[in-house]
This record gives sequence, C-alpha cells and structure tokens, in this order.
Amino acid sequence: MSDKKIVIIAGEDSGDLHGSNLIQEMKKIDPSVSFYGIGGDKMVEAGLNHMEHIKNLNVIGIVEVLKHYPRIKKIFNKTVSLIKELRPQKVILIDYPGFNMRLAKKIKKMGIPVTYFILPQVWAWNRKRAEQLKILCDKLISIIPFEKKWFKKRNIDVHFVGHPLTSILDDNFEKNFLHNKYNIEKNKKIVALMPGSRDSEIKKHWGAFLNTIKQLKKSSKHEIQPVLIEAPNINIDNVPENIIKVKDKHYEALYSADAAIVCSGTATLETALLKCPMVVCYRLSSITWFLAKKMASVKHLSLVNLIVGKEIVTELLQNNMKPKKIAKEIDYLLSQEGKKTWEKNYSLLVSAIDANRKKPYQNAAKYILQ
Repeated sequence: MSDKKIVIIAGEDSGDLHGSNLIQEMKKIDPSVSFYGIGGDKMVEAGLNHMEHIKNLNVIGIVEVLKHYPRIKKIFNKTVSLIKELRPQKVILIDYPGFNMRLAKKIKKMGIPVTYFILPQVWAWNRKRAEQLKILCDKLISIIPFEKKWFKKRNIDVHFVGHPLTSILDDNFEKNFLHNKYNIEKNKKIVALMPGSRDSEIKKHWGAFLNTIKQLKKSSKHEIQPVLIEAPNINIDNVPENIIKVKDKHYEALYSADAAIVCSGTATLETALLKCPMVVCYRLSSITWFLAKKMASVKHLSLVNLIVGKEIVTELLQNNMKPKKIAKEIDYLLSQEGKKTWEKNYSLLVSAIDANRKKPYQNAAKYILQ
C-alpha cells in the first residue's frame, strides 16, 4: 500500500470548497502526497486528480435522487473500483452522507482507514447513523461546536477543529462595495437573492424570489435594489434587467447588502457571519418534504438557528415560502427594530460558533496526517 496516495470524495459545492482548502493544507505538511477522487473546480485547482466532477452528483431530495439514481450508482461503482485499484493510504469523505456512508461500508471491507470530515447531521436525521460512523470510520472531524458534546454522550470520539467560516470575521469588507461598483443610489436598500447552488433548488425557488421582489416594489416603503448572487456552477437565464447579477466577490456583495433571501444551507451561515440580516427559504418536492418531516429530530432547518439553539432567523419553508410572507419579513429586517434585533442575534451566533477556534483546515490536515 502506497503511503503517498489519498482519495478524497466531495459531492457538492460546499464540499468542493472545504476539500480544496484541506488539500492545500495537507500538501503544506507533506508535498509528496497525491490526491484522487471526486471534486469540483476548486479541488482540481488545488491538485486533485479527479475521476468525476461534483456537478454530476449535486442532487438533493429523495425524489430527485431517484430520478438520477442510475447515473449516481454508476459513479459509485466507478469510485469503489478506483479505491480498490489505488489502495490509498486513507480515504477522506466530506459531508454528502447518502453517497459517502455507503462508500464507507465498502472501504471498511478493504481495510483502508476512513476519515470523515464535516460529519453527516445525524443529530438532525437518522440518529442510528451515529453508531455506523463509529464502526466505519477511523477518524471523525467536526466543524460544528455542539457536535463534539452530542457524540461524546454516545461514547463516540469526535475531533472538533473549528468552523472554517469563522475566518470571515477577520476580513475587512467595504460596506459600499455594491453601491460603488454598480452606481446604486445611496437611498436604495440592497436585497441579496441566493436561490441555491443546485438546478433543482433554482427551479423551486427562483420564481418565488422574483415574485417577492415584485411584491416589495408594490408594498415596501423602501426603495429596493435586488442583487442576485449566483452560485459558481449555476447559470440563471431568466433574470430581469432591474436585477443586478453578481458571479464573484460573493462575500463583498453580501456584506454590503441590507437584507437577503437565502436558500437554506451553508449560505445561511456565510450570510449571518457577514452581518447581513436574512430570511431563510426552502422548498422540496411534496414526497421528500413529507418524509423529511417524519425523519427530522430538530426544530430548525438553517445552520444558524441550529448552532444558536433557537430561531434567530426566520425560516419560511415549503408552503410557507410565499412572496407576501417573504416580503413582509424583508421589510421588517430593513426597519430600525429589525436591525436592532439582528445585531443582538449576531452576537449570539458569534458566541455560539466558538469564533476563537482558528485555522480549522490546518488543524484537520494535521489530525488526518498524524
């Protein structure tokens, strides 16, 4: 078995970002290691020899996964064959539990050590998987503060490295970035639109986001300038002329926005740490939503609310994701009362996320390679 090969598997945009940073930090420790597996453009740029691009796996929801099952199964089998052939020193799995938990079972049988970085949210869905993680993985690495305690209660050892997004708190962004770049009048309130990073999310969210902007134009006392912040692997065609489209400098854009409508996911935490008040939206197919409600063991969906332990950002999910409701919440966030409430809630988040824990990728790389 070669001690110079590591297989690393990510299945979505956030995993691609985490994977690329992790590869870079591991290379600093041992430049002779070569990386193989599944990733996106960022991981390839960092040095991954990829056998598949994440865009072919980036699917969410039970119904949606079933539609693409033959393709996903083919990629799964190809991945298993690659690991058998390479016999790497270890395999690193990043989030994406539906695919990666099944893969861990196969790798365990091969006798290859498995590290899970960014753990499946077993405290929210399917708690029985916690025991599976203990059996199948040699190292479990968490980026969410409360996870270590949750797993410890179940006699499962988890290594907490800090959340990568806390690095945002050290950056200095320009508050008038969007105003200056796009000549937006100072009296206009900027509302950022983040409909998702998957095609299935765009289909379910974009129409409602557009209708919300129409509603705000009709009912809000504020002058609104909508700004679409588009995910890297997504291209939205039907964008009206009055909406500014931003493809890069996402953090700068969010920091200079007055409020945001955000698809649930990592983006909610990014938006919150960039001090931008938001309403969180999400819609799934009816069948997936019904099953998810049955399986869920938490009260909230957004990462921000889960970390703080209470609802500090409003969640408008499924049938509640109506333009009038979203517009009403945005109007509140733009009010003086809304701003004051958000400032208090922001402090709660910074305290809960353990912002003093620095260099998570470096900590994870050391732990993996030691």
